[in-house]
Amino acid sequence: MRTSFERVRKGLLVPAFAPTADAGAASAVAKFTSPLAGAATEEWGPDPTGLEMPPAPGINSLSSAAEMVELYWMALLRDKPLHDFATDPDVASAVAEVGPVFQTALDQDRARGRLKLGQDLPANVSGLDLRQETLFRCGLHDEAFGPLVSQFFLRDTPYGVQTISAKQTPYVREKDFLTSRDDWLRAQNTGKDRWGRDYGSCNNYADQIDPARGEIYYASSPRFISTLRDLARFVNRDALHQAYFNAALFLDAINAPLDDGNPYKGVRKSREGAFATLGGPDLLTVVSEVASRALKVVWRQKWLVHRRARPEVYGGMIEMQEVGVGVSKRVYGLQRLAIDSVAAQRVRLQHGTNFLPMAFSAGSPSHPAYGAGHATVAGACVTVLKAWFDEDARLEPLLAQAASASRRKEPVVIQGLLQPGAHLGGENFADPAAYTGADAGLITVGGELNKLAANVAMGRSMGGVHWRSDNTRSLRLGERVAMEILRRRTLEYAERPLSFTFRSFDGVFITISEGQIDPPPA
Repeated sequence: MRTSFERVRKGLLVPAFAPTADAGAASAVAKFTSPLAGAATEEWGPDPTGLEMPPAPGINSLSSAAEMVELYWMALLRDKPLHDFATDPDVASAVAEVGPVFQTALDQDRARGRLKLGQDLPANVSGLDLRQETLFRCGLHDEAFGPLVSQFFLRDTPYGVQTISAKQTPYVREKDFLTSRDDWLRAQNTGKDRWGRDYGSCNNYADQIDPARGEIYYASSPRFISTLRDLARFVNRDALHQAYFNAALFLDAINAPLDDGNPYKGVRKSREGAFATLGGPDLLTVVSEVASRALKVVWRQKWLVHRRARPEVYGGMIEMQEVGVGVSKRVYGLQRLAIDSVAAQRVRLQHGTNFLPMAFSAGSPSHPAYGAGHATVAGACVTVLKAWFDEDARLEPLLAQAASASRRKEPVVIQGLLQPGAHLGGENFADPAAYTGADAGLITVGGELNKLAANVAMGRSMGGVHWRSDNTRSLRLGERVAMEILRRRTLEYAERPLSFTFRSFDGVFITISEGQIDPPPA
């Protein structure tokens, strides 16, 4: 059933916007983001009504409380150099608290939608696997090896005769938002920041050269991703399929081995070569086209099924339950697990309130939290890449072989395994340095693709706009979208025999061939 969101009552235009707010912005609230997309039909991908997500954790659940503790820690660690995560005492404090609160949720939460081990949280044979190497990761296959940031984020990408630089202009350190009651309430009522800007237009660079505003949002020099804030910055302004398109270009440039089911792999054909089908142009098309299909599916979940509140709402509820306004407090029944956490205490000490510090001046975008658009697209695009390439190929020898090739086809300097660069002081970071960890030989193409998906998904949480379970479950929703599109393509291709094989986010080997998926999706 379609719903007319034009009839939804508008929020009050309070608290007042700044006197120098954008002309006209103070007279209107932000628009809802594409609420009818989930009611669209689809010819080339799965019907949006044919895929569902499990219920999200309830607002009063132990699972949501545990997720909020993680979100508080992400905000507190937003500017820590990723290069130093292994030795930073605050990161160690986060590990010491996040693990036990998630274990409490796993042990005691019996509500529908509760967090599940393996699906929502990293697991090993003993149970929950929460340590420095898995903090803020999704627990996907081979994801725990190497640095937190995927190798695909740490290097430039060849794009024909051009080069796509992996550097970005970062947000300035230590500048968080919605930590005051007025800023938080204005964002809830209007979807805008104090300047009248919504999520899509906030943190405007022009303010840095406007004497009337004098807001400094951006650092002066671009850099590679070096902090959690940098990851949040990327997913705040990326072209949605961007990271995976770049990864496809890079894997093609280093001649990454194809999946065994590709009929053009190796020397199987002596007179035919891949191009229009099962070649580079085909790959770049598929890895892009699954994104729009994934959005339709997840937008139905957002607007027409779940409508889960954003984490910033939860922070406001804690503030109103614990502090209130004047002598008035609200009784929401939120779990003490989040309220009494070390992370929450540090946020209160730093900002004077319980509001979740946000990386973006307008807070979250104007659409519900569950499922997550970025994570669903990540799941779909990365599934295509894992099905296309040999995901178990070791990345280190592939990079070494590409770097030593005497007649490389791309004018990009191919480096070995990398890690985020060291902090040089202030906003300055060194370029990525060689990664020589003991697990370097275990880093695979598939693991780094899984990590890329997790980085994008959890990068949204690092900015404060998504819960962990939004991300982990949406990755799997996107995977289902890609599986259906690949299934249909196996019927369209003329090449035979042909199959796609990949390891799902749940660790199950999936084979798609002649219009069949084995094993069939549950």
